[in-house]
Amino acid sequence: MKNRIYIALTCTILMACGDKIEENTAEETQKNVETEQAKESAPITQNIECFGVIDVPPFSVLEIFAKTNGYITDLSVLEGQHVKKGEVIAEIESPEFAHLQKEYKTAKANYDWQKLNFERNQKLYDSKTISDKDFQFIEKEYLVAKSTFMGLKEEIRAIGFDDEQFLSATSSRLSIRSKTHGTVVKINVKNGTKVTPDTHLFTVLDKSHLHVEMKVSASNISKIALDQPFFMINSNDTIKGTVHLINDMIESDNTVKVHGHFSNPADEEKLIVGQKVFVQLLP
Repeated sequence: MKNRIYIALTCTILMACGDKIEENTAEETQKNVETEQAKESAPITQNIECFGVIDVPPFSVLEIFAKTNGYITDLSVLEGQHVKKGEVIAEIESPEFAHLQKEYKTAKANYDWQKLNFERNQKLYDSKTISDKDFQFIEKEYLVAKSTFMGLKEEIRAIGFDDEQFLSATSSRLSIRSKTHGTVVKINVKNGTKVTPDTHLFTVLDKSHLHVEMKVSASNISKIALDQPFFMINSNDTIKGTVHLINDMIESDNTVKVHGHFSNPADEEKLIVGQKVFVQLLP
């Protein structure tokens, strides 16, 4: 009789526990379903990732050529050295300069004389004192002298000389000056190197327009907009910026070039032209 009572109690307890377990399981299942539904309804935001290269515009790279025949002297810079606009970085010595200077002085003297002669005879011609034929000959001689002088003047300026200083110069050396401020990143000559007009002497890099050229997948380009923020990690620094230009052409590797500017100019000093970087564009 007692055994039957114990069995009945045991069954009752087990049934109660089973009901409790089923209830707990149902509650957990309901919570999991609600959690998954919440995740599905929540907006998904993800950064657009791409690779980029630190670069400068073409006009920020200055290639310096010899423009004349001669020999390099007084080379005074090293690669990596910063130079100012107008600073002398080398000189070219050439015997041709002495000959050119003689030609230029002769052409100027002839031009000055022919100009005075033309102006004097113009007054005589206006008063009918000289014939048309005589005045036309004088005018022709003046125009030829002017053309020769101006041609040599432009040639001297193209080489890099100041034409006024060239008249009084006693040295046969041409000073090579930087036409921009920046860093000398390439030197192709040494003291004593023989050069010709097409000899590439130096490359000077101006970093004042530094930017990052990103390559964004064509499938993501519709998600990119002007002024959209981006960031990249450089060593231990987080460098931020915004999108400045978006190209309208897809490259052969199915990417689109996106041009980005940096928010803090101080960050640009930490970067090197040609450096490859990993960029994340914020949605």
